[in-house]
Amino acid sequence: MGSLDEAELCGALADYHALPARMVIGVVLRPYLDPLCLTPTELIHLAKPLKSCLEQGTVVEAAITKVAAVQARAPGQEQQRRRQAIRSAVDESWARARTAQAAFAAMPRGRRPVDWLLSQGTATPTGDADYDLRVAVALELVEIKSWGGKLDRLLELHQWDRDERLAAAIDGVIGDILASTAAGGELFGANLLPGTLLSTLCDMLFGRIGMEAMGPNRIGVLNALFRQGKLPMAKAAVLDRIRRQLKAPQPLGRGAFDQEAEFLKTLAGHLLSRDGLIGGAAMADALTVRYSRRLEQGGASAYRRSIVGLSEGQPDLLCRIHYLTRVAATPAGERHADEILASLDAAVGNELLIENMLVQTPDTALLERDVARALAAIRSAPLPADACERIAARAERSVDEYVKTGQLAARLKQVEPVLRRRTIRLAEVACSGLIREDGALPLMRQHILEIVRQPQFQAEIAQPDSDVAQAEVRRLLHLLDRLRQMATAPAPPPTPVPVPVPVSAAHRAGPRSADTVCNPSAAMPAAIPPAGRASADTVMIGAPTPAAAPVASDGLCPNCYTARMPSGPCTACGFPVKSDNRPGVHLVPGTLLHGRYRAGRVLGQGGFGATYLGWDDRLRVKVAIKEYYPANLIARVPNAAAVSPFSDEHAETFADGLAKFLEEARTLARLRDVREIVGVQDFFEENGTAYLVMELLEGRTMKRYLADSGGRIDVKRTLSVVTPIAKALQAIHEQGLIHRDVSPDNIFLTNGGERKLLDFGAARQTAKPANGLTVILKPGYAPPEQYSNEGRQGPWSDVYALCATIYLALTGRTPPDATARFMNDKVPRPSELGVALPPGFEKVLMSGLAMRWQDRPQSMKDLLRGMTLALAGG
Repeated sequence: MGSLDEAELCGALADYHALPARMVIGVVLRPYLDPLCLTPTELIHLAKPLKSCLEQGTVVEAAITKVAAVQARAPGQEQQRRRQAIRSAVDESWARARTAQAAFAAMPRGRRPVDWLLSQGTATPTGDADYDLRVAVALELVEIKSWGGKLDRLLELHQWDRDERLAAAIDGVIGDILASTAAGGELFGANLLPGTLLSTLCDMLFGRIGMEAMGPNRIGVLNALFRQGKLPMAKAAVLDRIRRQLKAPQPLGRGAFDQEAEFLKTLAGHLLSRDGLIGGAAMADALTVRYSRRLEQGGASAYRRSIVGLSEGQPDLLCRIHYLTRVAATPAGERHADEILASLDAAVGNELLIENMLVQTPDTALLERDVARALAAIRSAPLPADACERIAARAERSVDEYVKTGQLAARLKQVEPVLRRRTIRLAEVACSGLIREDGALPLMRQHILEIVRQPQFQAEIAQPDSDVAQAEVRRLLHLLDRLRQMATAPAPPPTPVPVPVPVSAAHRAGPRSADTVCNPSAAMPAAIPPAGRASADTVMIGAPTPAAAPVASDGLCPNCYTARMPSGPCTACGFPVKSDNRPGVHLVPGTLLHGRYRAGRVLGQGGFGATYLGWDDRLRVKVAIKEYYPANLIARVPNAAAVSPFSDEHAETFADGLAKFLEEARTLARLRDVREIVGVQDFFEENGTAYLVMELLEGRTMKRYLADSGGRIDVKRTLSVVTPIAKALQAIHEQGLIHRDVSPDNIFLTNGGERKLLDFGAARQTAKPANGLTVILKPGYAPPEQYSNEGRQGPWSDVYALCATIYLALTGRTPPDATARFMNDKVPRPSELGVALPPGFEKVLMSGLAMRWQDRPQSMKDLLRGMTLALAGG
């Protein structure tokens, strides 16, 4: 019998079948369920497994007794009454399972239960649509005798997004599986220590597991779904499992004190962030209980000392605040309110914590947001209101009080020798809302003024030695301009207007003296025009700039990832003297993504993002990294890799596009077995946007190939290029997808002789959604049905686009746009343009360009068969 510390009270039968109740069933019946590879959903929804369990007799009765005893601890509850209520729910579940069994008997042989149920429309076998969906899912799983197999089937059902209720049902059953001890052993490794397993679960839960090189495995897909927030019930189940394991008496490691402490520290780091404590008060209680087991003396005294010990073990002030405010909401929190308040008071006055927060946080805007969240957590904590308000007010002033002592300037002097970077940091803090005009702000201006007057600072400003240095100078000018406005205006300053400063003129002028740099009336630095390369370029004061470039490992150039000399520009690409990456728009070469990939030079730029040459630190190979970056909707956050939408309206449009970008990644992942499709290694969200990591292709597009060949090629060479693409499209269509953007731009010829189909951003399922397919087209290649979201799109749509591509290759001309053909449907035959073709081949090609989709070959297989027979027949 599994250990049980709590069990929610259930009323209606739906409560007994919901995820919280199933988690309890999974705990108390784990020794029975795991050997049978059975989930709680299968047990309570299917007559045969439930009958077998009931026939065991003592198993069910013991479980009912255990749950009733736990629930009887609640005020006003009696154990005998709870036993009767649970027993009645078991009997009712048995009756419903038998009814469902009889109703699903009408399902035709050979049909899968979920597909059959969805084909029935609103008419469901028992009349309860949600219940019947769980029955159908259970029927699909019960014959699968491995946890991995069950999970694979659930992910297969989930990926189509056919029905929101189906997605919810699958979400819950995935939670059933991830809560199972045996499933965890099969999925992650049977010999993992409990602490390692919990850490792995956290990595998956928060989207930190990378895809394997050959494409996404089941854990990688789960990782992506959790990251996208598509498995809320499964997340709750995993968090419940982590909580129960933390409170269980078994050690997380092999019993060694140091190992146990390290596991607890790691798990706390996973669960506790500046956003709050994942799992709330229940998780705070579990962490505290686990910590208390390390102490020799138990009981209330151990819990109290654990609160203090666990909070003081958090090196981040804001994380410490979130833990203390959450542990205050535990059942034991009321008894230890005095210790919690004392710990909060000590935390907000700890100058070392405040210093670390200011020095180690690169983005002050995010820091302001995080501080505001921590203040709200203090004020809403279930502690005496007057004490909470007093501590929150002190916390609001804590940064200002610390800066006023001069310790921040002294600390930055120790850790940052480059004066312009030190000044940027001081100015960022000064411009934030963390310090006040009647507090530390005048002193901050004085610190900045002292740096600006130094000759070394003037030299750094006058002669920035790299593109990164120039970007830092622009960032500094922007901040100094804001500070001047704050010094002269009582109201918050408006957003500064970019002012172009000719770089060449600044270079000729040289460094200014301290008198011309300073504005005595405001006691603040004036705008200092930076020097740079002698060119006609202009510097935009206030433009967003990226962070300083990290250095690539193993002596590689962070721009092109070839070996470079230890000092000086890269001999292969000239970086950092030369760079195609635009400051403030593109990622700085060397930027680390997902803890594994490094972005290099820009390979291509489109309206919806950029593709970078990349480097995989783990596999030690070059890759291509595609970043979703619609420049009309977002901008790069100053001095960072993160992006931010221009407004709430832009944010909504950006979110929709981001979802489509991730859908492209999932589409590519599903098609990884098709050789002619560019291989996807990984996809993830970071920096407020998303990235797609693909194999790096070396070669040229078909468009470039045609240009290099004089604009047109013969039929034999044309078919050598497009035949592999047509076969790939046939494989895509057989999986229920259409590409919708076939063109010479999206066909790639590698140096190794392979043909690859690119850009699946427009790919969609063949089955038309309720609101129609989106209008995505490329003039000349898009068939007429793609010009309307109500058009009948299918494999024949890609047939049109591929035939238009063949037409261009043979004639050197793009076919007329479909919109022009509505009025005058005249497409010159290739033979009319001087191209020698067998008449039968030309007939098949022109049929593929028919305006009516019914008149075209209905599949790539039909198109290839027709062309091959025509060529063979002369």
